[in-house]
Amino acid sequence: MSDYDNAIFRLATSQEAEPEDYTGEDGLLYCGSCRQPKEAYFPEGKAFFGRDRHPKECDCQRKRRETLEASHREYKHREEVERLKRKGFTDPAMKSWTFGNDNGKCPQMEKARRYVEQWEQIKDGNH
Repeated sequence: MSDYDNAIFRLATSQEAEPEDYTGEDGLLYCGSCRQPKEAYFPEGKAFFGRDRHPKECDCQRKRRETLEASHREYKHREEVERLKRKGFTDPAMKSWTFGNDNGKCPQMEKARRYVEQWEQIKDGNH
């Protein structure tokens, strides 16, 4: 497993009691912040490895996991964009080519700009 997978697994399965956590009347561990259970009983009294309950995400843990996953997706996206730029732009100077840096000398740039501005309609129309 990667470090990211290990971090997600630890977040999802951690049931170590924080100082503010408490045990409810039903015997389950509850989060002291969001007051949601951090454990759940197996169905129909079944046991797994001698335990009658399993870890469960409380709202706090879910928010932390979703934030971590979102940042990981963003990181992977940026990494893929950079990889595609390295592959597509053989001249390093091309990486800085933007419409903002255009000096207006190339007449095709206006067509390219309109293409980009209307990308959603072009994509939806399958042009």
